[in-house]
This record gives sequence, structure tokens and C-alpha cells, in this order.
Amino acid sequence: MNLGGLFGSLLLIASIGPALGQTRSGDAVKEGEVVWYTAMNTQDAEVVRKRFGEKYPGLKLTVLRQPGEKIRTRIVSEARAGKVFWDVVSFNHLDMQALDEEGLLARYVSAETATGYPAGAVNPRGWAAIYVRQYVIGYNTRSVPPSEAPRHWEDLLQSRWNGKLAMDENEVEWYAAMLDYLGREKGTAYMRALAKQNPQLRRGHSLLSKLLQAGDFPMALVHAAEVEDGKRAGAPVEWVKTLDPIVTSPSVVALSARAPHPNAARLLVDFLLSAEGQRLIAGQGRVPARIDIADGREQGPQSLKLHYVNPDLARDFNRFEKEFRETFQRR
Repeated sequence: MNLGGLFGSLLLIASIGPALGQTRSGDAVKEGEVVWYTAMNTQDAEVVRKRFGEKYPGLKLTVLRQPGEKIRTRIVSEARAGKVFWDVVSFNHLDMQALDEEGLLARYVSAETATGYPAGAVNPRGWAAIYVRQYVIGYNTRSVPPSEAPRHWEDLLQSRWNGKLAMDENEVEWYAAMLDYLGREKGTAYMRALAKQNPQLRRGHSLLSKLLQAGDFPMALVHAAEVEDGKRAGAPVEWVKTLDPIVTSPSVVALSARAPHPNAARLLVDFLLSAEGQRLIAGQGRVPARIDIADGREQGPQSLKLHYVNPDLARDFNRFEKEFRETFQRR
């Protein structure tokens, strides 16, 4: 999976509006429509569409929802045909990196990102995080009392946790980000030591979370939001908030370099990144990228040691995937 070289040799000039700023709503409304391609599920996108329409009557928000890979393919196919139907796109940051390398994205940094966004959430090349997935250690409180739970990644190397941790069988993004944060030498040594702890491998974070809630294993490498969902449903689970780092993988938003409705496109991006838009996203059970709003977490996001995944790691995805498999699947 070489994301850096997926898309031929499209050459488009990425230039739209000011480098930093917010558009006037009147100019946007005159354009009449804004088209949003997104991997966000239909239910969550509909909440945004409804509120945006209420806030800016006369401006129609058209939403095309598809899995990220299909959106990326659609955008590239349209561009090769000399057609651009979309104004705004939001999906995985690694896919966004690939589009950016082909010159398909505009350089627009919303003024909404001037405050409230942590390091790594705003890419100077023109996109920003709208919600995130946080890789954390989750644990079943019936098996691991909170007072005995690990507090740091290094704690997983203690002998008492041998065979007690479960993780996704293809946890390459977390693996790559940890090596990026720790440094290759220290990171590789840690991963090899963790592999010797015989982690149980499963497929998919949703399955891991369900099995963790059911008590199939004491601990798992899961997404914090899924643990929070379980807690709200009464499951005996919790997650470790003292990890350094908490690897954070964002879903990001960006503008088309040739947006048919450029002012309306900027207005939608501003809305998604605003405190109001972020609260809407939080209300759907997602973890918003903004850290200056209350989102129901017991510990404020400002105190978490977040490390955003560097999208440039996508260029070496094949190598990281090979290393992960050799480390954790060939024991």
C-alpha cells in the first residue's frame, strides 16, 4: 500500500482564497450550494447538514457519503476526466496526504484553528482534523482494578501482563506512530519486547472492544471512544489516560483546489472546525479535535499527551507493515 504513488501524474494548482481567514457568509450563500464528499457515516453527517442549513438558509449542503477509499478513487477519476464536482472532502489523513501530493487540495487554513487545536491537528499544507481516534490501553475493571492498571506503555512489559493484552492483528498505524515518537532504535526495541509478552491478536477494534467488555481478556489496545461508549452502556471498562504518547489518528477536512463553490466551501470548513461544529461532532459520540470544548470526558483533553500521526509516514507504509508482521506474527 504505497499511498504516496497511487494517483498517476495529475497536475493542478492548489490555490483558493486567502492562506488564513474566514469567508463572508453572504458571498457563500450567493453560490447557492456546497458539495461535501465524506467518509463520516450518514447519521452523523446529517446532523451537520441540518444545522448548517439552519444557520445559512439559502445555502444547500449536498453530502456524498462513501468509504474513504471510494471517495479517493472518485475524486481522482473525476480529475482525470477534467471534472470537479466536489468542494470539501473529509476522511482519513493518510488518504488526504495522497490527494495533496497530486495537487488536488487548496491551501486554506481556517481562522477557526488559531486557538483550541493541539500540535499536529492543523497541517500547514491546508487541512485540519475534525475528529480523532485515540489508541489507548483499555481494561476490564473486573479483571484489572483501576489501582493496578498500567499507567505507561512500558508497564505492559511487566511479567504479570504476559498474555493479558489483546491487539489488532494489523495495528500498523499505531506501530509506525510509536516508532516516530520514540525514535527508531528505542521504538523497535520496545515493540520486540512487547511481542515477547505474547499479545493476543484479533481483527478489528470494534471486535476487540466487545470482547474486552465481555471479559475475554483483561486488556486491549483499543480506541478511547469505544471504551467510552461501553462505559455509557454500563460495561465494566476503563482506559489509561496517563499514556505518553496517546497516538492520535485524525479524520481531516480540506478544500478542493478547483472548488465549484469556493466561498461556500470555506464556510463549511470554518463551520466544521468551529466550537459549534465540534460540539455537534462530539454529540455523535466522536472525539472532537478541538480541545477547548467540553466533550464529556472525565479528564480534560488538554491534559492528555497526544501525538498526532504524521501523514508523511504513509510513504513508508509497506515497510512498517512488513516490520509489524515480522515482529508480532512470526513468533
